[in-house]
Amino acid sequence: FAIVAILMQFAAACSNEEPQPAPQPEPPVEQEPQPLTESHTLTIFMQGNNGLADFMDSNLQRILSAYYDVPEGDFRIFIFYDRGNYTRLTELYMDDGMAKQRLVEEYDSSLSTVDREFVRGVLAKVKQEAPADSYGLILSSHGGGWVPSDLYDVYLLGEGSRSGEPVAQPLFYAQDDYDCMEVADLVAALSDTHYEYIIFDACFMGNVEALYDLRNSADYIVASAAEVLGAGFPYETMIPMLFEYDDHSLEAICEEYMEYYKESSGTVALVDCAELEPLAEAMRAVMAEIGEVDVDSVQAYDAFEYHLFFDLMHYVELGTENSSAFEKALNKAVLYSGHTDYIETATGNDVETYTLDRSCGLSCYIEQSECPETATAWRNTAWAKAVLE
Repeated sequence: FAIVAILMQFAAACSNEEPQPAPQPEPPVEQEPQPLTESHTLTIFMQGNNGLADFMDSNLQRILSAYYDVPEGDFRIFIFYDRGNYTRLTELYMDDGMAKQRLVEEYDSSLSTVDREFVRGVLAKVKQEAPADSYGLILSSHGGGWVPSDLYDVYLLGEGSRSGEPVAQPLFYAQDDYDCMEVADLVAALSDTHYEYIIFDACFMGNVEALYDLRNSADYIVASAAEVLGAGFPYETMIPMLFEYDDHSLEAICEEYMEYYKESSGTVALVDCAELEPLAEAMRAVMAEIGEVDVDSVQAYDAFEYHLFFDLMHYVELGTENSSAFEKALNKAVLYSGHTDYIETATGNDVETYTLDRSCGLSCYIEQSECPETATAWRNTAWAKAVLE
């Protein structure tokens, strides 16, 4: 039968008959978002005992105002807020047409709210109070991505900072007074619950190293590769959107974020965590052939003398002759990316504005011979180990 089939194909090829056009595939049908019908619990974790309390007080009022517009359903919102003078967990509820907070638990303000077991306990309390089909998490604090907090201090304050007085500045993820939470501790604290989404209202958390660590903690992550201005995310519109559709309107929230900051400074990305492993595989192929790159020519997101955060796609483009395979993997991982033309940063000697010509949505670190300690720390990240194998 195989020989007959081959002969028939040969005869058809030699025929003078015009070949019949192959049927065209049906164009993909864009699915309408479906209303969120499952039970959903959102936790907003606010750590403001670090110079951010005034901003978080304002955000708390915006969240309360937004609660009026949360659609009806089996939806619950909890707020953990460490303000410094108090530390408490509350739940939002409506009472006689007013949005109010029910006290769930009051904590000793002397406790470190960046301790992994403390954070794990708070999140366990929420789950006990409001078990749901799905969970969401907003994390609001200072942030500095994958960079260890003591090393970040050196970049902020200079080599003499280790022996000097501590200074409250943006760091890693989370800061309580002068205590800091490294990304590995955050991953451990989140390990008891898988979140449909995590939104980082914190600076520099859109770096591929930290997100790779968090790849099993959530389905999707929203984060900025640069600094997030003090006003944070647009809570008054974002909170109801999280409960409207089963995709939690994450892309629309990113668009809302960019609209909110279009006249000032902002960059944001929506990341599919399931695509971070394939992205690491694509990056491993790049690292095997990448040439020497002038780091001064790569788009950076900070103003440190030696940058910590570079645009991932720009680095790959400058280091390889063919970046198409990596770009394809990146486009699967980053579902939305937006940025303003200029970015404000406080990572230099003063607050300054610099041009952001491009942004793929994710930052990365590039090793620099002048910074051997930073290179060693970077090589200890799971991302570096994955891409340098």
